[in-house]
Amino acid sequence: MYRFLNNISENFNKEQNRWSLWVPVLFGAGIGIYFLLPGEISIWWSLALIELMIVVAVWFRYNTGFLTFLAIFSMAVLGFADIQLKAAYLNGEKGIKTEEKLYVSGRIEKIGFNYRGNQRLILSDATNFDRNRDLGTVRVSLRSKSSPFKVGECVEMVAQLMPLSKPVLPGGYQFDRKAYFEGLDASGYAISEVLPIDCVGEPSFSNRFRYAVDELRGRIIRHIRSVLPPDQASVTAAIVAGEQGVISRKIIQNYRDSGLAHFLSISGLHMTMIAGLMFFLVRLIIAFVPPLALRCDSKKISAVFAILISVFYLFVSGAEIPAQRAFIMNFIVVLGIMLGRRAISMKTISLAALLVLVFTPQALIGASFQMSFAAVIALIAFYEKYAGSLHRFLSGNGKEQTLLLKAVKIVWVYIAGILVSDLVASLATMPFAVYHFNKISVYTTLANLLAGPVIGLVIMPFVLTALLLMPLGLDYWPLRLVGWGIGLVNDITAYVASLPNAGYQVLSMPLWGLLFIVFGGLWLCLWQEAWRKWGWLLVAAGLLSIFTVRVPDVIVDAEADLLAVKDNQGELVILPSRGNYFAKQMWLEKTANKKLGDKENKLIRKIYKGATVDKKWLDLECNDEYCLYKGRIKYFKDHRLEVDGKPFEASQAAGAVFYLDGEEINVKTVRDDIGVRYWNSAVSK
Repeated sequence: MYRFLNNISENFNKEQNRWSLWVPVLFGAGIGIYFLLPGEISIWWSLALIELMIVVAVWFRYNTGFLTFLAIFSMAVLGFADIQLKAAYLNGEKGIKTEEKLYVSGRIEKIGFNYRGNQRLILSDATNFDRNRDLGTVRVSLRSKSSPFKVGECVEMVAQLMPLSKPVLPGGYQFDRKAYFEGLDASGYAISEVLPIDCVGEPSFSNRFRYAVDELRGRIIRHIRSVLPPDQASVTAAIVAGEQGVISRKIIQNYRDSGLAHFLSISGLHMTMIAGLMFFLVRLIIAFVPPLALRCDSKKISAVFAILISVFYLFVSGAEIPAQRAFIMNFIVVLGIMLGRRAISMKTISLAALLVLVFTPQALIGASFQMSFAAVIALIAFYEKYAGSLHRFLSGNGKEQTLLLKAVKIVWVYIAGILVSDLVASLATMPFAVYHFNKISVYTTLANLLAGPVIGLVIMPFVLTALLLMPLGLDYWPLRLVGWGIGLVNDITAYVASLPNAGYQVLSMPLWGLLFIVFGGLWLCLWQEAWRKWGWLLVAAGLLSIFTVRVPDVIVDAEADLLAVKDNQGELVILPSRGNYFAKQMWLEKTANKKLGDKENKLIRKIYKGATVDKKWLDLECNDEYCLYKGRIKYFKDHRLEVDGKPFEASQAAGAVFYLDGEEINVKTVRDDIGVRYWNSAVSK
């Protein structure tokens, strides 16, 4: 045991130059612990802990080993305190508790689109008719695809508002939590005409700036939609202005199944290409003016313009988490160029992660943050290990090379680079895709190989050209070329998605399995000594966790309007009911199931009506009053549930899943899973 501990100590000391890389990991661990809690902890307890750590640090200030441990612990505590303060700050008695039809007035903070292409307004300082009820910030979908309103104006309407949506099953996505940290208090749809009104008070300077940026985004989106056909315009609006709401479900599904969904979200791919293209464009222009090239440092001037276009693109794109991460990394890279320092390194991504987590700690639990950082960290780690071999290959180990041989090597490295980079990034992001989306894109390498040249050589260069020429009104043909490229990529994704099992559905791994993979992967990527290989043990354990997951025998929603049972082959069967399309889709995705075919659909309807029984397929018997599953769970058609003869209150559980294990029935409820938090109930500060 002593030898093992001594080995750890030696490796740890050898890795001193990598210690700082673990700061965002520890900070993020504190944030993660906050989200894992079943309830809120008083801020005073956190403050007391921080004060206690200060006292202990002073007391043991000469004990280096203890101070090292305390520093590690303190980073996690700071992460916990950061997200706790933000969550508490957003808490308040706003919004609504049940679905209501209300008169609503407020200031337009943002204009977007829903999946039908209709406009969606986010209203701040929303109130009812008498202005005696603060509704907070609400999101309202309109019945039209366009309106004459602008960001910053005030409107009134009658709307059907609903409280923030809870998960549809234990372990499901917490929509209310996401909406809470976005500042939303309720959502709904307008059921009357939307009318302009006079605003009360003047917005602050920061709000006026934000309104101006959002209005610019809106004008760009409208302009794109006026120039390009709908399918091309929707994807172009996503990669230029970050608006994905108008993309059809079919196109989104094709991008997901083909493995190109990352192209729809503005991230490192887009930001790096825009900044890089601007950098080389400015250097090229300076090179064509000899007097200017001789008197100026073209590299530094180009770097300044690259930063400026990155800032502009960040604001125009909506400044989502992947764009923030990409901008921070680009800024550091370009700054490194200006200062003559090495820019692309693990310290760059570490600093970017820390900055994102400090200012938006809730980003940690989002798939976007996790997948974008996982891909970049894996690629940098791969580059750190194999960059020397690549350089020796291209340089020919110092030997003389013909021009043809150099060209062949460059082409080979380009193709191999796409394949290897895609493989590394895909493997790094696959656990998150399985956990969040229950899907593996089997042909992602093929999709990236086919679409990569179109994106890099056509779409992104002409996106930059269109943005630069748009103020002059000369962007029509660049936009048309962007649309042509988008149409080609749309066709590529449709082809790849049509291949057998392109988007392969799998059961979602448990959270503990994902955490094993995350920390194992970080151990592999952040350390450089031999002990880094220990990370493979954690990764393997995490991958094996998927075999511990099974499909529930019964699922019921919060109102007991919807019930699903497992057939004899282990597939989920949803009993016939109207509506609840979203919950049905989530249940099928989370359990890696598909909709019933026509034959099975007709059969389950007959069984539900009590007209037939098929025990070989499904152990379910129904009559006019209820359905009995495996003789133990009785579902009444007036939306009641009994388990082994005892009533089960689905509304109090907020939905539940049941596992029939012999004589026992294990129940997991949504209420127990989500706990009592700021975003799902009124918690006092």
